[in-house]
Order: sequence, then structure tokens, then C-alpha cells
Amino acid sequence: MPTYLPTIIILSAAVLAILVVLYRVYDSRVEQPRKLEDELRDGLETYKADVMVLEPVRKAAAASSFAGDRLIIVEDFGKKPHRPYKMSQLMGMEVIVDDKVIGRVMRSGPHMMLDDIAPTVHRVTMRLVLDDPAFPSFELVVWDPNDTLTARAEGPRAAINNVRKWFYHVEAVLRRTISAPQPVIGAPAAAAPVRIPDFVPAPSLTPPPAPPPMATAASPALPPASAPPARPEGDVLNAPLIPYI
Repeated sequence: MPTYLPTIIILSAAVLAILVVLYRVYDSRVEQPRKLEDELRDGLETYKADVMVLEPVRKAAAASSFAGDRLIIVEDFGKKPHRPYKMSQLMGMEVIVDDKVIGRVMRSGPHMMLDDIAPTVHRVTMRLVLDDPAFPSFELVVWDPNDTLTARAEGPRAAINNVRKWFYHVEAVLRRTISAPQPVIGAPAAAAPVRIPDFVPAPSLTPPPAPPPMATAASPALPPASAPPARPEGDVLNAPLIPYI
């Protein structure tokens, strides 16, 4: 057995391991985010996302567009289709840092303003509360130190800034939808209230006066028929011609 054969095997294994690591990094940082963004764009259609969060490691993402009245959530990408929601179905959001809620904004209920977050954190999570009995909430870990090689966020500070942007966006959406609710399309219009007078006069018992008799128009007298004029006996011009033949 040649002495250089084990060295070649070891070098080949090392090169293969490096290629696998590079492929994982490329797939997590380039290919998977691109696929997740395409999935979110398909859900938003022509509208632009106001906020977006991508987590290729967990194959999850979310995007919101107030102009399009849409909230798109992707979970288990490749196995389940994205779930679209209306802004009226967004009930609130919570920010969790190191298993502690540091910010909460809800459509109905107590609010907790987002506190300052220490630069050294171990886990940052955002939770969206939805009006959906099947999926009442969507929880996404946007930073974990165990995902430093493959996480989308460039460190905890970038993850915190993105979560803070989501928090203020949800707060503005809830404030706009509460202060100016949208009318329900297809709902029947409310009828105007009928005003009933406070006093209704009693009907009079006196019979109404009889109408005056109508005068019959006299028919105009026809002129007497005039008799035809009598012909004179000596009128030769009007006499028949037979007696003279």
C-alpha cells in the first residue's frame, strides 16, 4: 500500500467537509432567503412589504403591507403554503428577550412599551397574535447564538432593530384600524330613524261641508234649418231642356 494514499484520503475528506460547509452557508444565506422572499412576494402580489423578517434556518418568514391590507406568514417552507391574513386579524405583538416579555402591544388589553434591550442577549423572539382559531399566534426566533453560522440576522443588534421596527409597525396598524375602522363591504345600509311627533291632533267629529251643486251648462240652441230657395217659374235658364225639344 502506498504511503501517500492515507494522506490523499484525509485531504479529500477535508475538502469534502469544507465544500459541505460552504454549501450550507450559501444555501442558508443566499438560496433559502431568496426562496422565502419569493414566497412572500407571491403572497403580497403587487404590494410592497413595510416590514419583513426571514429565518432560513427555521424555514419561516413574515411580511406585512398596510397598503395592501395583508399579512403573510410562512411556516415550514416547502411543506406548507403561506397563510394570508387581513390587518383586522392582527390582534397584537409581543417581544421576548431571554424568555422575558419586554414589549407588548394588543388591540384590546394592557400595553407594555418596548424597553431598551441590552446589547448582550442570548435569544430574541417575536410573537404575532392572530384572530385565527387554528393558528392563534406565530412565534419566530430571530436570534439565537447557536445559529451564528447560519442565522439571517447579522448579530443580535440587527435582530433587535428589526424586531423594534416590527413592534412600531404593529402599533401603528392597530392604532389606525381602531380609530378609523373600514366599512364592511356588502353590509346593508342602516335605515334612517323615523321621527315620531310628540303630539298628534285628534280627528275632528264635524262632518265636512257638502260640495256646492255643479251647474249644468246650457246646450247652445241650434239655428233653424233654412229651406232651399224656390225657383221662379219663368226662369228659362234653370228649366229642363226636354219641354223645348
